[in-house]
Amino acid sequence: MKALSLTVWLTLATMASYAMFHITFEVERLEAELRNIIKLTEKEKDEVHHLRAEWSYLNRPNRLAELTKKWLPDWMPPKTNQITRMDQLSEKISEVDAAAAAEVGLITKTKHHLKKPERQRYAEQ
Repeated sequence: MKALSLTVWLTLATMASYAMFHITFEVERLEAELRNIIKLTEKEKDEVHHLRAEWSYLNRPNRLAELTKKWLPDWMPPKTNQITRMDQLSEKISEVDAAAAAEVGLITKTKHHLKKPERQRYAEQ
């Protein structure tokens, strides 16, 4: 009886120590994973901060005005008759659609013969 009791207690102690070490190593692995995720999150936050700074630098009104003068010399700001309310928009669109419907026939009859190289590259694979 003592041998059976001793065997049971040793087995339980071995199982408990294995479970304790297994849980300890699992916790350490999860903590390392958490540290990596926190590090990546901080890196992404820093990247977003840099991108927002770059975006605000590139969208300065003076710079955009210079680029507009350089690349769109005929561009003019919208006139007041080009600005409309949302409820009047559907009426203006229907007027434009009537005028554009005649052009649709010409557009659909033209064929586009250019092929994009990336489409050919993916089709070959």
